[in-house]
Amino acid sequence: MPAYRSAAEAEVREVVVEHLRACRPRARIIHEINVCQGGCRVDVMAVDREEIVAVEIKSERDKLDRLPNQMAAMKSVAHHCVVALHEKFLVERETNVHAAHYERGGVHYREGLPDEPLRLDGEITWVFPQRQRARRGAYDWLGKWWSPDPAIWIPLPDSALEMLWRDELAALCAAQRLSTDRRATRSSMMRSLRWMCSGKDLTRGICSALRARDCIEADPPIREEERVA
Repeated sequence: MPAYRSAAEAEVREVVVEHLRACRPRARIIHEINVCQGGCRVDVMAVDREEIVAVEIKSERDKLDRLPNQMAAMKSVAHHCVVALHEKFLVERETNVHAAHYERGGVHYREGLPDEPLRLDGEITWVFPQRQRARRGAYDWLGKWWSPDPAIWIPLPDSALEMLWRDELAALCAAQRLSTDRRATRSSMMRSLRWMCSGKDLTRGICSALRARDCIEADPPIREEERVA
Protein backbone atom coordinates (compact mmCIF):
# COMPACT_ATOMS: atom_id res chain seq x y z
CA MET A 1 0.00 0.00 0.00
CA PRO A 2 1.44 3.44 -0.93
CA ALA A 3 2.53 5.54 2.04
CA TYR A 4 0.05 8.32 1.23
CA ARG A 5 -2.96 5.96 1.36
CA SER A 6 -4.73 5.53 4.68
CA ALA A 7 -5.82 2.16 6.00
CA ALA A 8 -9.42 3.43 5.89
CA GLU A 9 -9.17 4.16 2.17
CA ALA A 10 -7.36 0.90 1.45
CA GLU A 11 -10.18 -1.02 3.13
CA VAL A 12 -12.80 0.51 0.82
CA ARG A 13 -10.55 0.25 -2.25
CA GLU A 14 -10.05 -3.48 -1.77
CA VAL A 15 -13.81 -4.12 -1.81
CA VAL A 16 -14.32 -1.75 -4.78
CA VAL A 17 -11.71 -3.61 -6.85
CA GLU A 18 -13.24 -6.96 -5.91
CA HIS A 19 -16.66 -5.76 -7.06
CA LEU A 20 -15.29 -4.32 -10.32
CA ARG A 21 -13.57 -7.61 -11.10
CA ALA A 22 -16.87 -9.41 -10.57
CA CYS A 23 -18.97 -7.09 -12.76
CA ARG A 24 -16.28 -6.26 -15.36
CA PRO A 25 -14.07 -9.41 -15.50
CA ARG A 26 -12.32 -8.44 -18.76
CA ALA A 27 -11.42 -4.92 -17.64
CA ARG A 28 -7.97 -3.76 -16.56
CA ILE A 29 -7.95 -2.12 -13.13
CA ILE A 30 -5.85 1.05 -12.87
CA HIS A 31 -5.32 3.05 -9.67
CA GLU A 32 -4.77 6.81 -9.38
CA ILE A 33 -4.92 7.77 -13.03
CA ASN A 34 -4.86 11.43 -14.07
CA VAL A 35 -7.98 12.73 -15.78
CA CYS A 36 -5.89 15.30 -17.67
CA GLN A 37 -2.31 16.50 -17.64
CA GLY A 38 -1.69 17.69 -14.07
CA GLY A 39 -5.41 17.61 -13.18
CA CYS A 40 -7.50 15.50 -10.80
CA ARG A 41 -7.03 11.79 -10.48
CA VAL A 42 -9.50 8.93 -10.59
CA ASP A 43 -9.07 6.65 -7.58
CA VAL A 44 -9.92 3.43 -9.42
CA MET A 45 -10.66 2.90 -13.11
CA ALA A 46 -11.84 -0.26 -14.86
CA VAL A 47 -10.94 -0.14 -18.56
CA ASP A 48 -12.52 -2.66 -20.89
CA ARG A 49 -12.08 -2.76 -24.65
CA GLU A 50 -14.93 -0.29 -25.27
CA GLU A 51 -15.94 0.93 -21.83
CA ILE A 52 -14.56 2.85 -18.85
CA VAL A 53 -15.93 2.80 -15.28
CA ALA A 54 -14.44 5.39 -12.90
CA VAL A 55 -14.76 5.24 -9.11
CA GLU A 56 -14.16 7.96 -6.52
CA ILE A 57 -13.57 6.61 -2.99
CA LYS A 58 -14.74 8.51 0.08
CA SER A 59 -13.55 6.70 3.20
CA GLU A 60 -14.46 7.58 6.77
CA ARG A 61 -11.37 9.83 6.92
CA ASP A 62 -12.31 11.86 3.83
CA LYS A 63 -14.41 14.97 3.25
CA LEU A 64 -16.96 15.59 0.51
CA ASP A 65 -16.09 19.19 -0.36
CA ARG A 66 -14.18 18.25 -3.55
CA LEU A 67 -16.73 15.67 -4.74
CA PRO A 68 -18.62 17.94 -7.21
CA ASN A 69 -15.42 18.76 -9.10
CA GLN A 70 -14.22 15.15 -8.92
CA MET A 71 -17.51 13.84 -10.33
CA ALA A 72 -17.45 16.41 -13.14
CA ALA A 73 -13.90 15.38 -14.02
CA MET A 74 -14.78 11.66 -14.05
CA LYS A 75 -17.85 12.27 -16.23
CA SER A 76 -15.58 13.93 -18.78
CA VAL A 77 -13.59 10.71 -19.32
CA ALA A 78 -15.79 7.71 -18.46
CA HIS A 79 -19.03 5.99 -19.39
CA HIS A 80 -19.96 5.37 -15.76
CA CYS A 81 -18.96 7.29 -12.62
CA VAL A 82 -19.38 5.70 -9.20
CA VAL A 83 -19.00 7.10 -5.70
CA ALA A 84 -17.87 4.52 -3.13
CA LEU A 85 -19.13 6.25 -0.01
CA HIS A 86 -18.49 5.32 3.61
CA GLU A 87 -21.70 4.99 5.60
CA LYS A 88 -20.62 7.78 7.96
CA PHE A 89 -21.74 10.26 5.26
CA LEU A 90 -25.31 8.95 5.21
CA VAL A 91 -27.88 11.46 6.42
CA GLU A 92 -30.55 10.64 8.98
CA ARG A 93 -34.14 11.38 7.90
CA GLU A 94 -37.49 10.67 9.51
CA THR A 95 -39.55 7.97 7.82
CA ASN A 96 -42.33 5.47 8.47
CA VAL A 97 -42.13 2.19 10.32
CA HIS A 98 -41.95 0.14 7.10
CA ALA A 99 -38.91 1.95 5.66
CA ALA A 100 -37.11 2.52 8.97
CA HIS A 101 -33.51 1.62 9.63
CA TYR A 102 -33.91 2.24 13.35
CA GLU A 103 -36.12 3.85 15.96
CA ARG A 104 -35.24 6.43 18.59
CA GLY A 105 -37.62 7.92 21.11
CA GLY A 106 -40.62 6.55 19.26
CA VAL A 107 -39.56 8.17 15.96
CA HIS A 108 -38.50 6.10 12.95
CA TYR A 109 -35.47 7.04 10.87
CA ARG A 110 -33.69 5.87 7.76
CA GLU A 111 -30.24 6.77 6.47
CA GLY A 112 -30.06 8.22 2.97
CA LEU A 113 -27.55 9.75 0.62
CA PRO A 114 -26.40 13.33 1.31
CA ASP A 115 -27.68 16.28 -0.72
CA GLU A 116 -24.62 18.47 -0.08
CA PRO A 117 -22.19 19.35 -1.52
CA LEU A 118 -23.56 17.17 -4.35
CA ARG A 119 -26.95 15.49 -4.61
CA LEU A 120 -26.12 11.79 -4.96
CA ASP A 121 -29.61 10.38 -5.48
CA GLY A 122 -29.12 10.38 -9.25
CA GLU A 123 -25.58 8.97 -9.15
CA ILE A 124 -24.32 5.39 -8.89
CA THR A 125 -23.37 5.14 -5.22
CA TRP A 126 -21.86 2.14 -3.43
CA VAL A 127 -22.24 2.55 0.33
CA PHE A 128 -19.48 0.92 2.37
CA PRO A 129 -19.76 -1.46 4.07
CA GLN A 130 -22.28 -3.22 1.87
CA ARG A 131 -25.05 -4.40 4.20
CA GLN A 132 -28.79 -4.24 4.79
CA ARG A 133 -29.76 -1.38 7.10
CA ALA A 134 -33.54 -1.65 6.90
CA ARG A 135 -35.48 -3.26 9.77
CA ARG A 136 -38.05 -6.06 9.55
CA GLY A 137 -36.66 -7.35 6.26
CA ALA A 138 -37.84 -4.24 4.34
CA TYR A 139 -36.22 -3.36 1.02
CA ASP A 140 -33.04 -1.29 1.37
CA TRP A 141 -31.99 0.22 -1.96
CA LEU A 142 -28.61 1.24 -0.54
CA GLY A 143 -27.90 -2.25 0.78
CA LYS A 144 -26.69 -3.63 -2.55
CA TRP A 145 -23.96 -2.42 -4.87
CA TRP A 146 -25.68 -2.14 -8.23
CA SER A 147 -23.45 -2.66 -11.25
CA PRO A 148 -23.75 -0.15 -14.10
CA ASP A 149 -25.28 -1.44 -17.32
CA PRO A 150 -22.71 -2.23 -20.02
CA ALA A 151 -22.03 0.72 -22.32
CA ILE A 152 -22.97 -0.79 -25.69
CA TRP A 153 -22.51 1.40 -28.77
CA ILE A 154 -21.96 4.41 -26.52
CA PRO A 155 -18.86 6.52 -27.27
CA LEU A 156 -16.68 8.04 -24.62
CA PRO A 157 -16.73 11.84 -24.30
CA ASP A 158 -14.07 13.17 -26.67
CA SER A 159 -12.51 14.89 -23.65
CA ALA A 160 -11.31 11.42 -22.62
CA LEU A 161 -8.45 12.03 -25.07
CA GLU A 162 -6.99 14.32 -22.38
CA MET A 163 -5.95 11.21 -20.42
CA LEU A 164 -3.54 10.10 -23.14
CA TRP A 165 0.15 10.91 -23.17
CA ARG A 166 1.75 12.46 -26.25
CA ASP A 167 3.23 9.17 -27.49
CA GLU A 168 -0.15 7.47 -27.06
CA LEU A 169 -1.86 10.20 -29.06
CA ALA A 170 0.77 9.88 -31.79
CA ALA A 171 0.24 6.11 -31.91
CA LEU A 172 -3.52 6.59 -32.12
CA CYS A 173 -3.10 9.09 -34.96
CA ALA A 174 -0.89 6.59 -36.79
CA ALA A 175 -3.43 3.80 -36.26
CA GLN A 176 -6.10 6.07 -37.77
CA ARG A 177 -3.75 7.05 -40.65
CA LEU A 178 -3.66 10.69 -39.64
CA SER A 179 -0.56 12.62 -40.62
CA THR A 180 1.66 13.86 -37.75
CA ASP A 181 5.29 14.77 -37.28
CA ARG A 182 7.67 15.18 -34.36
CA ARG A 183 6.57 18.78 -33.86
CA ALA A 184 2.89 17.85 -33.47
CA THR A 185 1.54 18.90 -30.08
CA ARG A 186 -0.99 17.08 -27.93
CA SER A 187 -3.53 19.78 -28.74
CA SER A 188 -3.07 19.50 -32.50
CA MET A 189 -3.29 15.71 -32.43
CA MET A 190 -6.43 15.76 -30.30
CA ARG A 191 -7.98 18.29 -32.66
CA SER A 192 -7.26 16.04 -35.66
CA LEU A 193 -8.60 12.95 -33.89
CA ARG A 194 -11.81 14.70 -32.88
CA TRP A 195 -12.38 15.93 -36.43
CA MET A 196 -11.46 12.81 -38.36
CA CYS A 197 -12.50 9.86 -36.15
CA SER A 198 -15.80 8.32 -35.19
CA GLY A 199 -16.87 7.89 -31.59
CA LYS A 200 -16.25 4.16 -31.95
CA ASP A 201 -12.68 4.72 -33.17
CA LEU A 202 -11.88 7.16 -30.37
CA THR A 203 -13.43 4.94 -27.69
CA ARG A 204 -11.57 1.84 -28.82
CA GLY A 205 -8.32 3.77 -29.25
CA ILE A 206 -8.45 5.42 -25.83
CA CYS A 207 -9.32 2.15 -24.11
CA SER A 208 -6.58 0.28 -25.98
CA ALA A 209 -3.96 2.87 -24.98
CA LEU A 210 -4.94 2.77 -21.30
CA ARG A 211 -5.05 -1.03 -21.23
CA ALA A 212 -1.52 -1.16 -22.68
CA ARG A 213 0.04 1.64 -20.61
CA ASP A 214 2.80 0.86 -18.11
CA CYS A 215 1.34 2.13 -14.83
CA ILE A 216 2.77 2.39 -11.32
CA GLU A 217 -0.23 0.66 -9.73
CA ALA A 218 -2.44 -1.42 -11.99
CA ASP A 219 -3.08 -4.86 -13.42
CA PRO A 220 -0.45 -6.03 -15.92
CA PRO A 221 -0.73 -4.26 -19.29
CA ILE A 222 -3.11 -5.79 -21.83
CA ARG A 223 -1.95 -5.29 -25.38
CA GLU A 224 -4.53 -6.23 -27.94
CA GLU A 225 -2.12 -8.09 -30.22
CA GLU A 226 -1.07 -10.24 -27.24
CA ARG A 227 -4.70 -10.84 -26.31
CA VAL A 228 -5.58 -11.99 -29.82
CA ALA A 229 -2.51 -14.25 -29.97
